Amino acid sequence: MAQNIINELGPLAIGSRMRRLYDILSKDAARIYEDHELQFDIKYFILFFLISKRKQIGIMDIAEELSLTHPAIIHLAKDLEKKGYIESVSAPGDSRKRLLQLSAKGKKSLPAFKKVWGKINDLNEQLFAQQHQLLQTLEAIEKTLEETSYYKRFQNAETR
Repeated sequence: MAQNIINELGPLAIGSRMRRLYDILSKDAARIYEDHELQFDIKYFILFFLISKRKQIGIMDIAEELSLTHPAIIHLAKDLEKKGYIESVSAPGDSRKRLLQLSAKGKKSLPAFKKVWGKINDLNEQLFAQQHQLLQTLEAIEKTLEETSYYKRFQNAETR
């Protein structure tokens, strides 16, 4: 890989570096979905996967489980619903509460998705296991930031 400003900046550009890696992986994942005739954008993966596992789940529960905002989940859900993979239904006993579940198209497509996800998982395990336990390191960083936010750490560093 050619030297560039992002590499040169090292830890200062960690967000940019992670974004660059995400972009590389997303671009190829989009091609993989396309090759398997799945009209699917990578940004929907985690929501679609979660709904497929939980059968029915509310927006607030999704937001909490994924640590995403309520508006972000609503936006993704609306897009995924327009694509026909999920649907919104009233909760039993409380018609005001909406639950998300796989639609007929989502259920029909699920085996093809699972096949692709299995291959992607195997590839990612090989790729990232070789790279100094990247997934374990990311998990440790996330846990550390849950304990004390990045912002708070910055504030504490300024007062020293």
